Amino acid sequence: MTWNCRVGGFRKKARLIAPFKPDILAVQEVEPIDGTHSFASEFRPTYCDRPNFAAFPRRSTGMFSYNPGVELQAIDAPDAENLWKFGFRRYEANDRAFQVVGVWTFDTPANRRGSYRQAQKGLEEYGAWIRERPTVVLGDFNNTANYKNYGWRALEELVDSLGLVSAYHSHTGEKFGEEKCPTHFHKGHEKSAFHLDYCFLPKAWAEHISSVEVGDYNSWSEFSDHVPLIVDLNLPPMS
Repeated sequence: MTWNCRVGGFRKKARLIAPFKPDILAVQEVEPIDGTHSFASEFRPTYCDRPNFAAFPRRSTGMFSYNPGVELQAIDAPDAENLWKFGFRRYEANDRAFQVVGVWTFDTPANRRGSYRQAQKGLEEYGAWIRERPTVVLGDFNNTANYKNYGWRALEELVDSLGLVSAYHSHTGEKFGEEKCPTHFHKGHEKSAFHLDYCFLPKAWAEHISSVEVGDYNSWSEFSDHVPLIVDLNLPPMS
């Protein structure tokens, strides 16, 4: 599951997410959080990682789990010299049985060529790592085939070369840029809608997708300009 909670307040918004009991939850724009005890007990995740970056004191990426059987381990420490890693954060899961990347791409005014390309940079730099084990890359990519100048085509080619597919597009048969279910509503307007949030997973996993759900505008617009993307998999045991 992935959701951009929009400019913090996730500790209070967690009540919306907890009933889904996601095994893996990537959240973007999370406020500073000090461990799972920051949450009300009935909405408390079993795992919480929200790194602090000086460049983004109020907003950060966060990775959570609501399943005690899922064990996550962050790989990368915050790196002020490579800010793009803030938008491409890697994890090992269940004793390296599989890997997860939490994505949040963002604008870099001092480097326009790098704006909204943190996911592309991460896929380029860590391609060998992704090929080592089954890897899920999910989050807010702030990109779509309908946008110009954000390198969508290069991103799509990278994902394909790494043996990954979009769970939503694989399950629905829709093409990139022709999505019927948007995940982002610009400035909260229902008529200004785009599909910007993705869950890429190994091609071999696509046949195990049992459902893909996109939240609806009316249910989520009070809390964020994004709606959740939820992917359910019925995978065989992994070792």
